[in-house]
Amino acid sequence: MDRVERLTDWRQPAVIVPLGRFGVLALCLVAGLLTLQRPAAESVLALLVIAILASIPINALAGRWIQVLLEATFSTALIAAGVPQTEVLLPYLVVPAFAAGFRIGVVPALVTTLTSLFTFVGVRLIDNDADEVARASVIVQWLGVALTAGLMSGWARSLLQRERRATTSYATAHQLLTELRDVSRELPTGLDEVSLSQQVLASLDGSLSFDRGAVYARDPGGTISPLAYRGADRLNWNPSSELSLWEEAFQITAPIQRGDAITADSAGYSAYFPIRLGERTIGLVAVEREAAPWSARSLEAAQAIVDEAALRIETGQLFSEVRSIATVEERRRLAREIHDGIAQEIASLGYVVDDLSARSEDDGVSEDLLTLRGELSRIVSELRLSIFDLRSDVQPSTGLGAALSSYVRSMSTGSGITMHLVLDESSLRLPIEVETEVLRIAQEATTNARKHARARNLWVTCRVDPPRAFLRIADDGQGLGSPRGDSFGMEIMHERATRIGAELLIRQRVGGGTVVELVIGDSAVGRSS
Repeated sequence: MDRVERLTDWRQPAVIVPLGRFGVLALCLVAGLLTLQRPAAESVLALLVIAILASIPINALAGRWIQVLLEATFSTALIAAGVPQTEVLLPYLVVPAFAAGFRIGVVPALVTTLTSLFTFVGVRLIDNDADEVARASVIVQWLGVALTAGLMSGWARSLLQRERRATTSYATAHQLLTELRDVSRELPTGLDEVSLSQQVLASLDGSLSFDRGAVYARDPGGTISPLAYRGADRLNWNPSSELSLWEEAFQITAPIQRGDAITADSAGYSAYFPIRLGERTIGLVAVEREAAPWSARSLEAAQAIVDEAALRIETGQLFSEVRSIATVEERRRLAREIHDGIAQEIASLGYVVDDLSARSEDDGVSEDLLTLRGELSRIVSELRLSIFDLRSDVQPSTGLGAALSSYVRSMSTGSGITMHLVLDESSLRLPIEVETEVLRIAQEATTNARKHARARNLWVTCRVDPPRAFLRIADDGQGLGSPRGDSFGMEIMHERATRIGAELLIRQRVGGGTVVELVIGDSAVGRSS
């Protein structure tokens, strides 16, 4: 919030406290005129000077403390010394506590009220006024009002601060997203981490000839996952099979070359290049070839290319995370709109059809209405399953197994298909974006079996042993037919599999039906089941 907004917002302490201060002072003077109990002009002028000095903006916390305490001390002493002529000014005792609460907080309001009390008692003891006992109740009442006003203003301040923090957070998010949009439009290569990684491999291949290469990233949990391949659609390089080798590669600060290939049962040479951003290693580029080893100059030139691309790759990863969060929120919004909109309207139509069917005396019309009612019920069931599809997601606290299990149970209840689920998860997890893609592929395959295959049974098998995983979804439906022109389910599943470097196989099931298999990492995981 800029300076103009701070000054125009009446709820700000710089606005509301001076308004309250001079408003109370004006009320005191009007009360004096109405009661014919006019305080001395010197007292009014002195209190006005105190109010003006107390209204000077001070940003430092210590300065604000001193300002409110001095206002409480001098204004109370001035009023106490002029009693009974200054009794009409007693309402001003509320101002210091109110200002302290609104400018600093509840505790300063309490301290300021006690300061006014001790000051008033001290001044009256010095004057040794015989009528002090008669006025004591009035003084206590006004100080009680002052304390109440201070506590309430302190509470109001805390609410405004909470609202201001939320507004500031949204304003900051708006500014950052606007800048991100403008910058992304100007970038020549976009912000997709996979495309950026593929460009790095293409640049390396131009200066450092190799047969096969891959870019790997490591998440905060230590899981190593591929971002892009070159020289093959996918590579069965398993970082966990030679953990010490890959850990050493992630810890190096310069490229290393080895006299053996990465691919099993292959001869040749391999090289590793850390993707460094400052003092952090955020990823790794691994390449191999069967020809002669690379020269030291070639390795240094390749490392320079990798270093130059490090910032782009991590920016792509950050953008991917932001996009993932936005996607989850959008899916939930769509689920809410479907539930509160079209699903409710179709359900209402069902009640109308029920009423028409009950009043109809024509058997033919009644039968048609019952058919229509059944179709409406089917559509509502489909919408409810779609809502659950949209709301199902992998969370940091909810892994792939839990999300998949919950989804399968819901599908079994809502569709009438008998589900058979086998889960085998290790204590480690895949990267959350990989788990999300696996869940989406499982949802698409299950939806296809439910909507189009007319399956009665569905077998879901999921085995996870990071960085490897295996997913199989088989049904006993009609099997693979000719794809419809408006169907993109299989294409989308292949795109998702490619995005996480997985292998997707769709084939006929022995005995009828369809089998969808997804393999991540070593293909030996789970295929025997």
